[in-house]
Amino acid sequence: PLSSSCHLVCSILPYFPLTSNLITGEYCACDGGGIRTPDLDRVTLLYKIGAIVAILMASALGVSLPIVGKNIPALRPESAVFFLVKAFAAGVILSTGFIHILPDAFEDLTDPSLKDGPWGNFPFAGLAAMVGSLGTLMIDAFATG
Repeated sequence: PLSSSCHLVCSILPYFPLTSNLITGEYCACDGGGIRTPDLDRVTLLYKIGAIVAILMASALGVSLPIVGKNIPALRPESAVFFLVKAFAAGVILSTGFIHILPDAFEDLTDPSLKDGPWGNFPFAGLAAMVGSLGTLMIDAFATG
């Protein structure tokens, strides 16, 4: 069991040096004038590739936590630490939705062209957000017992 988690870590570690130049900004060649240059396009592509690699590594790490949790008691899905991490992640996802999506929904659903029906008389965006939040909470409560 320990050899499989060691194998996983050893297979991920070689990719960390590939992103070090991207993180430190060593190749930053911004001219400051807002004009796109081939060098700036190359740097942008490097940052995008670095972001993809970082997302894939973080995803692999997150997916492997239950596997590693067989050997480390603090990382088991039944532990309080794992529950707190899941609750924090759910809060981040919900707050991102509320901060970035909900204002646009309110703006679109209160458009003056929609005043003819019930859309102008009731805040449907808030209703949909609350029903979605409560539905998610109920599904989580039923799934976890």
